[in-house]
Amino acid sequence: MKNSVELKQERAGFITEANEMLELCKNETRNFTSEEQVSYDEKMSKIDELKKSIEMIERQEKLNAEIASKVVAPVSNEPKEVRNFSFFKAVNDFTNGKLDGVEREMHEEAVNEARSAGRSINGLGIPSFMLEKRDIVTEGGYGTGGSAVAGSAIAPTATMGYAEAMREASVFNRVGANIMTGLSGNVIIPVTGTSTVEWEGEVDAAADGGANFGKVELNPTRLASYVDISKQLLLQNGIGAEQAIIRDLGRAVAQKIDAAIFSTASVTGAPASLGATTNVNENTAIVFAPEASVFEEFLLLEQKIADEGGLEGNLAYVASPALLSELRKSAQVAAVNAGMQGNLVNGYPTYFTSGCSKTAQASGVSATAAAYFGDFSKMYMGLFGGLDIMVDPYSVAVNGQTRLVLNQYMDWGFANPDGFAFTKVASGVAGS
Repeated sequence: MKNSVELKQERAGFITEANEMLELCKNETRNFTSEEQVSYDEKMSKIDELKKSIEMIERQEKLNAEIASKVVAPVSNEPKEVRNFSFFKAVNDFTNGKLDGVEREMHEEAVNEARSAGRSINGLGIPSFMLEKRDIVTEGGYGTGGSAVAGSAIAPTATMGYAEAMREASVFNRVGANIMTGLSGNVIIPVTGTSTVEWEGEVDAAADGGANFGKVELNPTRLASYVDISKQLLLQNGIGAEQAIIRDLGRAVAQKIDAAIFSTASVTGAPASLGATTNVNENTAIVFAPEASVFEEFLLLEQKIADEGGLEGNLAYVASPALLSELRKSAQVAAVNAGMQGNLVNGYPTYFTSGCSKTAQASGVSATAAAYFGDFSKMYMGLFGGLDIMVDPYSVAVNGQTRLVLNQYMDWGFANPDGFAFTKVASGVAGS
């Protein structure tokens, strides 16, 4: 059935056509012919029918919005703890068509959440508030100091957050970006422009400061992945196995996100990467030098941001793992200190992800690896609804496996992209 907007557009079309018929007869100073009268009456009847349909659909849409707001509202507050949820049980029950208990409740939460975002869940739904955290607790409860008590012969109770493993393996959500979950529609984030001021005479007119507002707009983009798991493993339903599967799915998603964000060129189908975003500073002035100068090349990125007046906020480096050993071998010669101390380069947190682009070493050409520096509080990521996991027991049934196909809708953008800089650093590591 069409929504209220589509019905209103259709009704407006009939009204326009009916009015044109009347205007034609008025201009020609005549009445309708018998055929015109029939056509006009049909249009008026259709206009009245559509009016009733629009009133009915608008009422239902309002009720749907009320239900959706009740579901989504908790996401923006403190995340819920859902005890006794079993990922394996949910997959098994969904496969057998008998989803019940807390697993059914969570699936229904995800369905309602997806509806509020204008889409549908086609498989097993995981609501967005379950992306927050995970605790494993045995039936024995907690011991002194809140530590989990092990050794229970009874199946453990789990408060599970699907994406906890994703946090362990990814960079995008550790660099200080703004991550918004449970979104139900397109999001526009205003960005304040830079104002200018001038010295003026006592009675001179003030100059235009020129502070224009920009924006970061987030729209749902689909990310998909899958993992094959043993049917025997599903039947065993051990908590360790659940953690392994969740970690595998989480890492598959995390690697895709990191690769799309930190590539020097945008990935097909994904939102624009940081390296391909307009006004991000590319340090093309670097002359590739021996490995010992990698630290100096990193400092040139800081210089770029300093020139833009951006040395504030959640400043951090993100670089290809190919540069790790070279950074640790480099030195601040003047200060006779190591270029990298712990996880800090020149005092700034440094994260490594294979998502950063790197090229293979070819004959006569150095291998290169990407590195970024900037204020990651200017990065915004939106997650639209929860996860949709299609449970497919057939595609790999010959191998005794079930395939889980994951769909997540997300987007990201960068406010003040000139607060970021990147380069392709000469690397002694070959590979792609």
